[in-house]
Amino acid sequence: MQFKLLGPLEAHIDGREVPLGGVNQRATLGLLLLNANQVVATSRIIDALWGIHAPVTSRKMVQNAASGLRRMIAEHGGSRENTELLTRSPGYLLSVPEDAVDVNAFQRLSKEGRAELAAGDWDSAAGSLRDALALWRGPVLSDLAETGINWPELSALESARRAVVEDLYEAELSLGRHHELVSDLEPLVEAEPDRERLCGQLMLALYRCGRQREALMVYHRTRKVLRTEFGLEPGRELRELEHKILNHHPSLTPDRPATPVSVSDQAPPTATEPAARPAVPPGPPVVWDADGPPAIPGGPYRTERKWVSVLMVRAPLTAVDDDPERVNQALKAMTAAVTEESERFGGVLQGRMGSQWWVLFGAPHTREDDAERAIRAALALQDRFRTRPTPARAQGADQPPAVSLQVAVATGEVMMTHGTARDSSPTDVIGGVLDTCQRLLDRVPAGRIRVCDHTSRITGDAFEYASANEPVAERSGPSAPEFPGASTLSPFVGRDAELDTLRRLLHTIRSQHQPHLVTLLGEPGIGKSRLIHELARSDARTAEPARWLVGRVPPFGRETSLGALSEMVRGFLGITDSHPVAHVERILTDAVARLTPAEDERAVMLHRLRPLAGLGTGPGPAGCHSREKAECFAVWCKFLEEIAAEQPLVVVLENLHLADDTLLDFAGYLTDHVGSVPILVIATARPELLRVRPHWGGGKRNATTLTLAPLSREESGLLLNELATHYRERERPAPPSDGTCGADPDGFGAALVRQIGGNPLFAWEFTRMYHNCRQSGEADAPVGHERSRPPLPQSVYTVIAARLDRLAPEEKEVLYDAAIFGTKVWVDAIAALRENDSTDVAACLKRLERLELLRRVRDSSVPGGVAYLFQHELVREVAYSQLTRAVRTAKHQRAADWLESVPSHRAHLLALHHELASDVSGDGRADEGRPSARYVHRARWTGQIPRLALPI
Repeated sequence: MQFKLLGPLEAHIDGREVPLGGVNQRATLGLLLLNANQVVATSRIIDALWGIHAPVTSRKMVQNAASGLRRMIAEHGGSRENTELLTRSPGYLLSVPEDAVDVNAFQRLSKEGRAELAAGDWDSAAGSLRDALALWRGPVLSDLAETGINWPELSALESARRAVVEDLYEAELSLGRHHELVSDLEPLVEAEPDRERLCGQLMLALYRCGRQREALMVYHRTRKVLRTEFGLEPGRELRELEHKILNHHPSLTPDRPATPVSVSDQAPPTATEPAARPAVPPGPPVVWDADGPPAIPGGPYRTERKWVSVLMVRAPLTAVDDDPERVNQALKAMTAAVTEESERFGGVLQGRMGSQWWVLFGAPHTREDDAERAIRAALALQDRFRTRPTPARAQGADQPPAVSLQVAVATGEVMMTHGTARDSSPTDVIGGVLDTCQRLLDRVPAGRIRVCDHTSRITGDAFEYASANEPVAERSGPSAPEFPGASTLSPFVGRDAELDTLRRLLHTIRSQHQPHLVTLLGEPGIGKSRLIHELARSDARTAEPARWLVGRVPPFGRETSLGALSEMVRGFLGITDSHPVAHVERILTDAVARLTPAEDERAVMLHRLRPLAGLGTGPGPAGCHSREKAECFAVWCKFLEEIAAEQPLVVVLENLHLADDTLLDFAGYLTDHVGSVPILVIATARPELLRVRPHWGGGKRNATTLTLAPLSREESGLLLNELATHYRERERPAPPSDGTCGADPDGFGAALVRQIGGNPLFAWEFTRMYHNCRQSGEADAPVGHERSRPPLPQSVYTVIAARLDRLAPEEKEVLYDAAIFGTKVWVDAIAALRENDSTDVAACLKRLERLELLRRVRDSSVPGGVAYLFQHELVREVAYSQLTRAVRTAKHQRAADWLESVPSHRAHLLALHHELASDVSGDGRADEGRPSARYVHRARWTGQIPRLALPI
């Protein structure tokens, strides 16, 4: 008789399946087979079948099951094959041959496979392990598991199966079958991202398939899961594998079948393997800069010019304790605390020397508010270390001591080298801003925070500053601010058609009592929030205004998934952080009682709304199973539905492109599941939303998507005139409202219209920059900038740089090449700069068009008849400014060489690229990346060279 446990429980004799009886008899047989040839106590059988709910007659029921099993074995001739069920105190023993149970066969084949794996016999190991896994027909005793049985033996066998799967993949990788394994490994790693060995095998398979970027993304996803859920870093083997992938280590190639290639047996880096200078992969020779990284981007590392904010923290630990062991213990705890607070605001701990730490904000990706994030992290660190009540000698290993920190923040431009993976940390950062921050730190008293002049200037809207550039308080916004960035001082220009559409939709949901979803898409600063603000003002003037609930997706912090929903709930209840807990509890209870008469529904709603009201720290849907998540969605939906039943409701979700899957799922769920009540859901997002949700809003019955285009030239001129009037900046001729430049002899107004590119935020920032210059007594334009070349405000620069850093690495490289080549580019021109790079240029250009960075035009003068222009002049300028001079020179030379090989090349383009490739100022240094004066006039009319008016 043969027994099968690796799947539904089955017994066979001579190829015929044997009936096993009822649930109790099958469960008893399954437990005895899992412990075959061993005595199993009756009490253990009772506990396994019923647990604490065992009936009084349970012992008799086990005896009946044993009698039934004996009859079954006797009727089908099991006793002739040495299969017997014996009574042995204190229970029963099922005697079966070793080869009669598939679990034993699985364990034997697994053991053989591992022995062959250790001996380096990859083919035999793969065969044995594959045969072992072929015995599985599903989860262990899956039919019994469906009845609620969950024995430890089942989990142990499932763990053993996963280990055999990993052993099999190791053997397959050693045989060079990485292409076949990728499709098998990806769903397994997606389901269990915390299994480091499995993740390492997927990384290795992807790397060998030429998908290095995806391999590194797997590492960073696993690292994030381990740190978020368990507070752990990846193990040594996985960290070393990432290091070797970045360095293209030869041990990762499957060209030496005699050596196993796995995560567990890779040698650690040696002194001859520098981390900052990766090995050059096979291919064309790469020219190295004096600083080390490759001169042409596309290798494992990239060097860029970037603006960052540096946070330096110093703790005077010598005043706390002079015992080196206790100081070491305190430093470990403080490093963990600095890392936690920095990462909460998007910073990267870059280094530590003694009791001093320095953190980068804007590395490796620029954000619009890096300087503000750095100051918030500084304030949070001061609060965290100032409030420790326990003396240093009593501190635990995870409890930093109470000290008065010295903190400094400085903002400036650096040369940054980092991996080409999306989230790789910087390996080298060089720039004067580091020295500036260090000098500032040396002059900061203990317990104080100081920032540089540049940082205080660009964060003046967020913080109030005392003397010596010390942030003393977070600046409050304007009174009753309905929406961020929607100041009443900003003129409303050029959005009448979109405003009429929203008014009609608001009227429709009132009259028809139907929900509707509106998505406002547009680049940063294009006027999404300002449009909603105008709609709210218009609605407030009607006879029956709607109720407005606004939720903003926070750009940083721990509660990014539920922050927007929490803001809406707290706004509806009228509560703030200053209200005591008892007051909030009472307001929430009264509101739920009014909205939900049914007592059972009221209890569930209170339970799910308490965390949103700040009364609990539950895991939320992101940490729940699907059933609990569905219940949360249903309760939140019911809550909003009851509010809308009292009064028409407008739900505004700001910055939905920053939301995680939980909030995105709920936003789509809301209008599909809410009842017949008047709810208008307005979501604002940037085009990046369509990258994570390509079909957002598609197929919905009540859904509208509005994409806000840039203002026209005439509307831009009108907006600038309105802003100039507000600031009383009469001395400088502003561009007339028709957008022409006839009354602007210097061409400054026309240049400014071109610079803002129809973006209202850019118009606001340019106008404010010149107003601030006047107020401070500076010249009309900063020194070094021509009147016809408006300089670039720092805020505008960071908005654009942040957009570029959100691109995939291959898309960013193509955009860099487009900036090198000029205002008009086409596929062949970009491909000429890529050399042996396998990036699909045409596909990247199309994606950049969908992201509204480029626009496609028909041009019969280029191959294929299709060319691309930059959607915004400043995008090209910022992209060009981020390249190092060595890279610019090499790429301009490459462009010139390619143009010479093209029969119908343009002579002026050839001359310009040759001149830029060799452009050096009189003292032998490139002039800050700007074209030299001898050909600027020629470059301007061709439109090929960015002006590079750097931020101020």
